Amino acid sequence: MEFRQLKYTLAVAEEQSFSKAAKKLYIAQPYLSLYIKKLEEQLGIKLFDRSCSPLRLTYTGEIFIQRARSIMQSEENLLREMNDFSEEKSGILSLGISPVRGAYLLPILLPILRKTFPKIHLRLYEGQSFELEEWMNKGLTDLTILSLPIEKSAFSYEILLKENFLIVSPVEHPLSQKYSCKKNRNIPFIDLKLLEKESFILLHKGQALRRIADSLFLQAGYKPNIILETKNYETAHALVSIGMGFTFSTKTVYETYNNVNKPVSLFETIPRFTRTLAIVYKKGKYLSKIENDFIDLVKSIFGNASCL
Repeated sequence: MEFRQLKYTLAVAEEQSFSKAAKKLYIAQPYLSLYIKKLEEQLGIKLFDRSCSPLRLTYTGEIFIQRARSIMQSEENLLREMNDFSEEKSGILSLGISPVRGAYLLPILLPILRKTFPKIHLRLYEGQSFELEEWMNKGLTDLTILSLPIEKSAFSYEILLKENFLIVSPVEHPLSQKYSCKKNRNIPFIDLKLLEKESFILLHKGQALRRIADSLFLQAGYKPNIILETKNYETAHALVSIGMGFTFSTKTVYETYNNVNKPVSLFETIPRFTRTLAIVYKKGKYLSKIENDFIDLVKSIFGNASCL
């Protein structure tokens, strides 16, 4: 069996379409369809259920794809290991990160990366948490910066930093006036149950901050009054600053988007939640010198940070 057969079959399985897979592979769709049909005849099995739209794998097809991914991963690991015999630190590093997290991490990270490894080209994949995990599974990204927890059986990770989850409140709200900390004092705590009748501006489902928020609302025992959902944290922050409601943040995210012309108040949540940020990669993946050096660089920047 050739690696090309595995590559083509994986593409069809991932795209759930012969036409989309052919476009991705830069080949003609009729050729790809015939190619897969001949492979099925060679194996004496059906890999795909063509009666469904989109295409679905058969039971034996699912087993084939699992083995194919493992073989392709081994081939990639071998190539990476051989490339490591070259001392020149150059190449492409594909990094997955959310747009919100990228806004505060990349301005710190990229200048140091460019100075330390000028011949490394960084390719960014920006998306929500579920997309980032999917891209790792498909091998599109080498490394991903994500909040824990993640599926431990599928991924390995290195912890970067820990920070407390915060409630962002309008400064003129009575609770802000009552509980807000004085200058140079620690951020005060507030029980999320006190906000049961308040309005919230939250990120969309699937984004890391939203997943944590939903978990905290569940612990608080009520369904929040969500007046708006947005993909953009800056939008949520701006709306809180004009008194439209409450949102959630962490200190690093808050400091990125904080604007003296759009002041807000901060509280730590009760129940308390500490978010762990990690650099994640697919379990069993061979880490190249470039990737190991990148992980060491990111950990040196963020890994020594204490719980914020």
